[in-house]
Parts: sequence; C-alpha cells; structure tokens
Amino acid sequence: MRVLRYIIKVFRAYDYTDKLISVIALFVLLGMLVKLVVFPYGLFSFGESNIYTEGMVSRNGFQNINPLFVDYNEADREVSRLVFSGLMKYDPEKRAVVDDMAVLSINEDKTEYTFMLREGLKWHDGKDLTADDVYFTFHDVVLSPSFSNEILKTNFAGVDIEQLDERSIKFTLEKPNVFFITNLTTGVLPKHILEDTDPYDILKHEFNKIPVGSGPYMISDPVEAFPDGRTQITLQRSPVYYNAPSDIEFIRFISYPTMEQLLEGINSVNGVIKISGKFVNDFENNERFDLFSYELPQYTAVFMNMESEILKGDKNVRLALQKSLNKEDLISQFTDKKAVDTPLMELDQEEWVYQPNVEEAEGALKDSGYNYAEDDTEKVGIRYDEDGAALELNFIARLYSEGSPQYEEAKTVVSFLQDSWEAVGMNINVEFLPESDFKDRTKTRAYDLLLVGQNLGYNLDTYSYWHSTQANPMGQNLSNYKSFRVDSLIEDIRSVFNQEKRERELNELAEQIKDDIPAIFLYRPVYYYASDGKVSGVSMNGVVFASDRFVAMPLWKFER
Repeated sequence: MRVLRYIIKVFRAYDYTDKLISVIALFVLLGMLVKLVVFPYGLFSFGESNIYTEGMVSRNGFQNINPLFVDYNEADREVSRLVFSGLMKYDPEKRAVVDDMAVLSINEDKTEYTFMLREGLKWHDGKDLTADDVYFTFHDVVLSPSFSNEILKTNFAGVDIEQLDERSIKFTLEKPNVFFITNLTTGVLPKHILEDTDPYDILKHEFNKIPVGSGPYMISDPVEAFPDGRTQITLQRSPVYYNAPSDIEFIRFISYPTMEQLLEGINSVNGVIKISGKFVNDFENNERFDLFSYELPQYTAVFMNMESEILKGDKNVRLALQKSLNKEDLISQFTDKKAVDTPLMELDQEEWVYQPNVEEAEGALKDSGYNYAEDDTEKVGIRYDEDGAALELNFIARLYSEGSPQYEEAKTVVSFLQDSWEAVGMNINVEFLPESDFKDRTKTRAYDLLLVGQNLGYNLDTYSYWHSTQANPMGQNLSNYKSFRVDSLIEDIRSVFNQEKRERELNELAEQIKDDIPAIFLYRPVYYYASDGKVSGVSMNGVVFASDRFVAMPLWKFER
C-alpha cells in the first residue's frame, strides 16, 4: 500500500504532459502484458509481418463456412479447409487419402470402416471432440431426409453408422466401395453447438458465419463486407490443434468480385489462387510473383438428353454432333484448356485421341434420314426428315455476369459449337439462362443439349454421373443415360481394389460410354497459383482442390 500511495503522490505532482505520457505508456505496457499472458497464441496482431494474405475471385464472397456445403462455393472451401478437420485427409504428395483425426482399419471384406480417434482432440472453444460429434455429423445430419446436399447424401446412402465408444465409430457398407474412403475427408461438425438445429436449417445457422472447428486455424476476425463487393476474413493459428503447427500465425483471405478488382489491389495480397485465361499474362508480367500451374479433376462437356425425341433413338444424330466438332480448333481459342475425351479422370487422357470428321458427320445425318430440301442446292440451310420435320435442337447454357471470364468462355464455346453444328444442317436454338432458371431446366432435364462443367473432387466414382439410377431430378446423370452394361461396370469398379483389374474395367467403361455418345467431352481447365515469395514451401503438385495446398502448411516458412 505504501508503494501505491507513493506512486499516486508522484503522479499528482506531474504536469498535464507528463501525466498524458505516463497514461499512454501504461496502456502500451498493459497491451503487451495482455498479448504475452492472456493471449499467448497471438489473438492480436501488431503488424503485417506474421500475416500471409491470399486473394481470390468469387462473385458471392464468403458465405457459409461449413464443410458440408463447400461444394457450392469455392471461397467457402478455402476457409473451411483450415477451420475444420475430417477423419481422413487428402495428401497431394502421396496422391492418396490418409489418416487425419483418426486411424482407420478396414475389414477383410472391405465393407467395415472403423475409426479410432486421436486422444485429446479439441474444438476451438476448448470442448472435447469425440465420436459423438462424428456420429452427429454423418448420421444425424448427412443421412437426415431433410439434409439438402444431395451429392453428399447420395455418397452415404445405404451406409450404417455405429458409434462404438467415445473414441470409436464404424461405417458399414452394403457392398465394397473403393471410393467410399474419400467421403470421410468431409469436415466434422460440433454436436454441442448444432444438435438442436434441424439439418434443413443448418445452412441458415449463424454458426456458418463464425464457425467453431477443429482445424489448424480458427476464426480471428469474422467476415467483413466492403461497399465495392470485397469480403475479407482473418484466421489465426489454433492453440489446440492436434498436429504440427504452422509457422504462419495469421492467414487472411480477401475475396474480390472480379479479377480486375483484385489486380487493382494486388499490393494487398501475397498469393492468388485459380488464375486462368487472359489474366495469366498479368501475373507473368509482374516480377513480384511466381506462378505454379495445376490441373483439377474436372471437365466441361455437352450433355445430350437421351430422352429427347431426336436424340434418344438412332445414335447417328449424336454421332454427327460429335464428329462435326474440331476440338483442337475450339481449344486453340484459349490459353488455359486441355482436351479431354472421356469422363474417367483416372485414365491417361493422352491415350484418347479424338478425331473429328465432317464428312462422317454428314453421312451419319443422311443415314438417319435427315436431308436438305431439294431446292437447297448449296446445302446451306436446315436438314429435314422424310416427314418434313426440321432437325432442330434446343441448347442451354448458364448466363454469367457480363464481362466475367465465365461469360466470355461460355459465349466463345457456345458460338463455336453452334456454328459447327449448323454447318452440317442442324438448327440450334441457343438459350443463355440466369442461374436459377438454368438450375430449374437442368433439374427437370428440359433441354436437348446442355453445356456444363463437372468437378469430381477426390471421389472419382462415376456412379453419381452415369449410373441409370441417377437419371432423375435429384441425380447428376444429366444425359438421362441408361445402360445395363455401364451400370454393371460402374458397380464392379466400386468393389475392385486390384489395380490391374480395375484399369481393365475402367477402359471398358470408357469404351462403352464412347460408343453410346451420351455426351461430348470438351476440355479441362489449367489454373495457376501466384505467390510473391513471402513464404516458402508452397506447392500445387498433386492437388485435387486448390485448398489441398494447405496440407503442406507446416512446411511453409516466412522468408521476409
């Protein structure tokens, strides 16, 4: 007390300036003590030296940081990958799914997947993470009839989930499925926060804005929205993460509505993901950045509705649609595309050589009974069948924001396809549809031809895309393709763990799809990641999603 009275006496003797300086010094000292004692893991940052900032382009910005819904928004996937953890994870270096929060054991029949969770797993709020949370995530949410992610729900359909104890859980399949393990890379949700929420309403929950996860990073500053359309979120290194810590204390994500806006603010970022098209040159010409190229298991294709009156019968029209396209001429109009000829991403695409032939296309149409009118001696019009019905097809594509890279790409591709098909006597009625209308028409299969991309992710299973049971409004079989042989092959491939046999059946499946022509596979994109060298250790080798680069974050080191 004597010391305190002495300090007060001295303080009263100070003039105004001395008192002001003393108060400021006291607050600075208290701030340092708070950082060192109360927040030893760096909740506050007094500078940018310990922050790595990444930029990306996303029309919607950060919306729902929830691992069960990342398929709908790339920006959410980036953040979710760091905030949440799964039982398994994809390792780009090994190009395989490996243990993460749990150790996996599989029975001899390959139908039982039993997981033993690590000891001491924690949520970011300090609560214990147990098998209760895993059971809640996959049984109570994903398998709920009201859960709204149909792709994830389909992947767990028919799976029995049994919690064995606080650290163990078992997934039992009706039959072996070599692809099933990839589903367990999905992040786990905290039961103690969401257990009273109907699965249908989880996407609306405030949890998605400031989530509590178990990943290597936790939310430091929630999403900020700016008048110019940018959104920003900052993550800090988690003090309770169970694996090797990263050298990067803070990581900030900034989402820009357009690449033009990102380039205007380029000095604010250290890395940029998913650069493509004409913007690659902007980064190649910027000495500050190095570029890392990568490809993802995705493709763009024209899906033919096999229930369409013109397309469902004689496959000659489908053959003519395919043969009349010179894919190399199309791809030459882009700097970031590679040709694909099969939807089976496990196969070497170099072995599939597509050969266009306009004469064969015209011959196929003639064999199918479609000819030019007798007075059309120049053969520049439309073909008709023997009943006088014109060869007309409806072709729909998504309408993107004018001026965006997606808008320019879709316009270029559709124009090329339309010109190629009309050159052999088809009348192509093109419709560019806003997102909601496009989804409705896709769901109801109200089209003859559909231009769309598909991203397979870790799960290269073709079941969701080509099995006949998925030719329904909730399925992803966009061609309404039904083949008993293809169904059998898809089912067999799921249960084959022998690589040699597996490759034989994959090639047979590819040949069957090639022969039936339910779609025309066009190209896959090439992307680039730009880094300014603030950190070393960044690699895009082997990634399936761009966010897979974060698996190597423990190796990232600040260089300046």
